[in-house]
Amino acid sequence: MGELGELLRKTREEKGLSLAQVEEAIRIRSAYLQALEDEAYERLPAPVYVRGFLKNYALYLGLDPQQALSHYQAPQESPVDTRAALALDEPLVPLRARLRQLWPLWLLILVVAVVAAGWWAYQRYGDAIHFKWPFTRPAATATPTPTATATLAPPTATPVPPTATPSPTWTARFTATPAPTLTPTAVSSLELRVEVVNERAWLFVEVDGQRLFAGILEPGAKDTWVARERIVVRCGNSGAVLVTLNGQPLGLLGEIGQVVDREWTVAGVPTRTPRPSPTP
Repeated sequence: MGELGELLRKTREEKGLSLAQVEEAIRIRSAYLQALEDEAYERLPAPVYVRGFLKNYALYLGLDPQQALSHYQAPQESPVDTRAALALDEPLVPLRARLRQLWPLWLLILVVAVVAAGWWAYQRYGDAIHFKWPFTRPAATATPTPTATATLAPPTATPVPPTATPSPTWTARFTATPAPTLTPTAVSSLELRVEVVNERAWLFVEVDGQRLFAGILEPGAKDTWVARERIVVRCGNSGAVLVTLNGQPLGLLGEIGQVVDREWTVAGVPTRTPRPSPTP
């Protein structure tokens, strides 16, 4: 250890300072400070940076920086490495602190990405999403359409008193005493077509004792069911459902917001005795 290094080390120890404390104060790495005290200049970057380190270290210890520099014998200088300058630029700013300063930018990028992904998903899949809970509609069965169109008089049954229009989460229940229906004119089979207009409507359809559909239909929706003996329909918001039976338009099932029960049978099949239906 030479005269310069001994001076630096002795002065630091007299002040009761550790290399770590000096590093925290002047932002020069303790490894470089140790190399200055050992005069191991081969462990230091280019001489231009060593002079800067030595000047700052001497000032912090209360020494004359020019006197300290006069004891420094620089080795043969080589071209300055600009990459080292970037790594040793002072003051040292922790990477974590720089990342914290950029959090508003990352948050903005995240929000834009989420909005763009949602818009893309809506444009691509929005039309394919239909709400039909808790039931799903089975595939239509291929049943021959009757060749002869029978004339069926519209039923004159008294509708069930109107109730509030059910919401999508409304649980379908039959009333204990559905409205009676008249036995229609003799036909060999039944073909029921429905079309939803103006507003959405809830619909339950039972064909020959088998439940085929229960769910919400949007305006513009159309469907057809064919039965050999009997079709039973319960409709919420019946003023939004147009009905055609065996090619004969029957008009709307009822009024807007009205819940209506209807039953059609072929010739020789009596209507069912009204009875409570199980909860789906």
